Amino acid sequence: MLQVTLVITASLLGIVTNYATNSQRAPYVLKVLQGVATPAIGVFILALIVGNVIVYRLESPTAPKRVWDSRRTPYPGLDAYSEDDAPIFFGRDIQIAELVRRSHEAPARFADRFIPLVGASGSGKSSLIRAGLVPRLRERRWTVFPVIVPGADPMSALAKALSSVLPDVDVTDLQQRLRRSPQALGAELRRLRRGGQRFRRLLIVIDQMEELITLSGRSERTLFLNILADALRRDSRLWVLTTVRVEFLRDFLETSHPELFQSPMAIGTLGRTQLVQVIERPGELAGMSFASGLVEEIIKETGTVDALPLLAYLLQELYYTVSPAAVATEEHYRALGGVAGALARQADQVVVELRGDKGIDDVLKVLLKFVAVEGQEVARRKVFLTGLSAEERRVVDAFVDARLLVTDVEENRPSVHVAHEALFRQWPPLRQEVEARAEQLRQRAELERWAADWFRSDRSGDYLLTGDRLVLAERWLAGLEETGQASDPVRQLVDVSKRRDLAFLRRVSDGIGEHVLANVERYPELSILLSLAALGECAATPAAQRALMTALAFSHLRTVLVGHTDTVRNLAWSPDGSKIATASRDGTARIFDAVSGRGLLTLTGHTSMVEMVAWSPRSNRVATASRDRTVRVWDAHTGAQLDVLSGAGDVVRAVAWSPDGRWIASASRDLVVRIWDAYTGRLEQALHGHRDNVLGIGWSPDGRRLATASHDRTAIIWDLDGSTPTRTLSGHTDFVEGLAWSPDGAELATSSGDHTIRIWDPDDGRERLLIRGHADQVWNVAWSPDGTRIASVSTDRTARVFDTRDARLVAVLRGHDDTVWGVAWSPDGTAIATGSEDSTARIWNIVPQGAEDVLVHGHDERVNQATWSPDGSQVATASDDASVGVWDARTGRRTSVLSGGAGSHTDRVWAVAWSPSGSTIATGSSDDTVRLWQDGSAVVLAEGVTVEAVHWSPDGTRLVTGGHDALLRVWEVSERVCTATLSGHQDWVISAAWSPSSRMIASTSDDRTCRIWEVGSSDQLTVLRGHDNWVDDVSWSPDERHVVTSSADWTARIWEVATGREVAILRGHQGRVRTVAWSPDGTRIATGSDDHTVRVWDAASQEEVVVAGVHQDKVTSVDWSADGRLLTASFDGTARIWRAEPDFDVLQARARNRVFRSLSAEERRNHLLPSQP
Repeated sequence: MLQVTLVITASLLGIVTNYATNSQRAPYVLKVLQGVATPAIGVFILALIVGNVIVYRLESPTAPKRVWDSRRTPYPGLDAYSEDDAPIFFGRDIQIAELVRRSHEAPARFADRFIPLVGASGSGKSSLIRAGLVPRLRERRWTVFPVIVPGADPMSALAKALSSVLPDVDVTDLQQRLRRSPQALGAELRRLRRGGQRFRRLLIVIDQMEELITLSGRSERTLFLNILADALRRDSRLWVLTTVRVEFLRDFLETSHPELFQSPMAIGTLGRTQLVQVIERPGELAGMSFASGLVEEIIKETGTVDALPLLAYLLQELYYTVSPAAVATEEHYRALGGVAGALARQADQVVVELRGDKGIDDVLKVLLKFVAVEGQEVARRKVFLTGLSAEERRVVDAFVDARLLVTDVEENRPSVHVAHEALFRQWPPLRQEVEARAEQLRQRAELERWAADWFRSDRSGDYLLTGDRLVLAERWLAGLEETGQASDPVRQLVDVSKRRDLAFLRRVSDGIGEHVLANVERYPELSILLSLAALGECAATPAAQRALMTALAFSHLRTVLVGHTDTVRNLAWSPDGSKIATASRDGTARIFDAVSGRGLLTLTGHTSMVEMVAWSPRSNRVATASRDRTVRVWDAHTGAQLDVLSGAGDVVRAVAWSPDGRWIASASRDLVVRIWDAYTGRLEQALHGHRDNVLGIGWSPDGRRLATASHDRTAIIWDLDGSTPTRTLSGHTDFVEGLAWSPDGAELATSSGDHTIRIWDPDDGRERLLIRGHADQVWNVAWSPDGTRIASVSTDRTARVFDTRDARLVAVLRGHDDTVWGVAWSPDGTAIATGSEDSTARIWNIVPQGAEDVLVHGHDERVNQATWSPDGSQVATASDDASVGVWDARTGRRTSVLSGGAGSHTDRVWAVAWSPSGSTIATGSSDDTVRLWQDGSAVVLAEGVTVEAVHWSPDGTRLVTGGHDALLRVWEVSERVCTATLSGHQDWVISAAWSPSSRMIASTSDDRTCRIWEVGSSDQLTVLRGHDNWVDDVSWSPDERHVVTSSADWTARIWEVATGREVAILRGHQGRVRTVAWSPDGTRIATGSDDHTVRVWDAASQEEVVVAGVHQDKVTSVDWSADGRLLTASFDGTARIWRAEPDFDVLQARARNRVFRSLSAEERRNHLLPSQP
């Protein structure tokens, strides 16, 4: 306005001058003026001058009249000066004038009407705006909106400030419109203009703009700035003035509107003259003065970064300490602790007063609620009192009374904030706590931003946390709960997210479970890792629990031997079973503890790769073969090198110790087999015969013969009485590298690059058995100590175990990441060790322990039935190997075998039953007999038909049998006579069971029925029809009112005995349900199936309770113990004892001991798991 009026005045003065000096040729306008009286022109000019003076006065930065309310303190302390404090605001006249000047310019860019006032925390930015600038602009008829502090919800703060000026505006409606459209503010300002403020300048003041960074999310910050920028573009008479801590300026320059922050105004520090005004002038208004020299002393100590807030707090405390109209003395000043100590002294005093109820740690926990940390910067935050407990309120009230916290009211909700951030820096206990908890405070801020976004979205499901964010939020919230920093909105967000995400996690868990079941045999280690992740990171669904049990059932791995840095080329188990020696291409051999897998010794001395290792018979020495053309002998206890056998013309590839320990044989790439004296190191014999590299070597168990394997596709057997081959084994179509003698020396196994293993007769050279199964070159073989199985390793990354009688594959051991080179069998026959290109050696259980408590194994074929002894101390098993085993139920060790002698079965044993007295075992077999066993010997009770069902009467006097002739027979055991024959079934009888009272028998058959018989009359009482396939098993409820049957139709069914009515169908198995058993207490039913699982069902609700066990193959029988454990048998050749209620914590711990790596990022991503566990 001033600039415009000056231009007009100057123009008119020019016209008058022209009028006075140019009477000739005057333009028309001058001729008109010349007709007006000179006095009138003078009056007009005077009016112009007066107008300019008025405009100047309106726009000059002259301070308003200072009228101080004597009821107020002249020093506001840590609070910023307010507009009402203008009379006592001194020391900033220069900055006020500069702000007034900038606010009256007419800049070309809209962004220049956005003025960021920048300074450090405590530099007086807020006070300068509120008490210095705003009163002056109001006097000049500016419309100033209430000061906005963004807080955590800047849209709400903006709407509230606007609504106090804009007519007829609903705050909630305005807030919603601001969120929907950045143009909403501009539209409201236009409405304001139309209402009578067309030409007035508008000022929006935003204090503590940094809260957009520290308390608001990115989207909220962007929307807020978009709104301001749009309004500035649309309204040329709108100004926005903000205060910003200088350390956050860079953050704003990286926002969506950096142009708004490119012309900041720095507030600077106060000089000595200004500080004198700040100290003395407000006191003068209140009649307070300072002793001589005290002001200088105060200014001298006002030298820290927090100078103004500390000074303000000190002056306020002085004012409260000194009587009105009195003099502040140095004694007063020192008693308060001076400028630097006043605030800290006051905080310490509050803690002392609270200490009766609260320790310093409890106080700091409360004060941390008022701290916000963003990046490396610390700022204050508002806390609503409604979110504080009664104990926390006591702490807050004490700090409010000390004027270190300040109360406020927002939307009728009382809130509290720190009077000034100087408290965070100047009180050491709080400063140290903030530094220690900085990361947690950042996490709290992030969580509260997420919660605020969710609540602003009206709790939309789109804003809930999922995946990594939810996992992170749960972890952060747990930490905040421990330190008392958690808030209800965050708790609600995490809780609702978890409940919503649980459905997703259950789907992920189920999906992993299905994947594991489909791939467990190919990827056992990955299956365990995925199962653990499903249970630990997703949800403990039945599918995940079953997956873990299945993964354990297929996990043969016992431990991993680590330490080598290159291929483990070969390994050997010590004869005493305590150690394993390995040979590696890293140039070393190592000795490991065979139980723990711990490395014991490293044998160093070879100058090239070590190809093979061999133990002496007494386990006290080790021989190694190397590409450095030597064989070296080592002390197995100390690792000392005892001898070097040199003389080979090329790389030594193989070494073997004779059974008597006297000789060491080696094979070399120079085609020579050498025999050395193991004690003297003297070369005794050189054997020639191979036409290519000799790669394998082995002594016969009697030590009289030596076998070697070669790249010439043959194996040679040498009689050590001479030096020429006694037998050449030909038949392989590629190199032969591995060989192993059977324990009795009657057979020799070889492995080849032609993917096969062959078993030979060493006497006549005839091939006895060809074993196929590997998909690539087979490098090595090892015979089990009992001679029934052979282990082999291959480039296909597997070790495999085969039955040496029929080449049947017994087990596949997967886990190595590269070619498997070496294999060795443990002396006790329970495990093998393998060495691989992946630089590890691994120890594997031949029969893996799964989720069971006790593993019973020892049969050579599938187990058809297992049953408890009456006292539960032993179990008996019936097997396809024609034997019956008796085992210790606690350890799983076999105590006796009912086979091999006179009266033994000669074919598969289908059924086994222990008499109630425990003295007799009854068995039924495919050899068409039923036998009774006592003290290891048997008598034939019946013969002539295959019997699959045997069951003792509860009183132990009678036995019922059922067989392939479709008949049931009841036997008086003491007399060994058949007392009744029950006919009615139309196909094989598969099972039979006495009722608890011995009055009835239930039987099942391949004719798809279960039949109930009265024993006394031999009458058929009921036929239970409903199954769609063979009915395999039946069990009575303890009260005799019901029976449960299992069938090849994949179901079990509960029937009412009296009526024959089908009560319920138990569905869930994914295969034939071969076996069923009712628990002794009548509350549960157990089933076993071809899907490899053992399941427990609630007998009352008929709901599946849990998968109690998983076998590697079909489950053939299930039996409850008196104390509620389950005994099962399976086609996998084992019986197992399970808890009916598995402890999955124990099983997960067991599973973690079976894996030696973590899931990769790709594996986690493929299965929808969080990127980090």
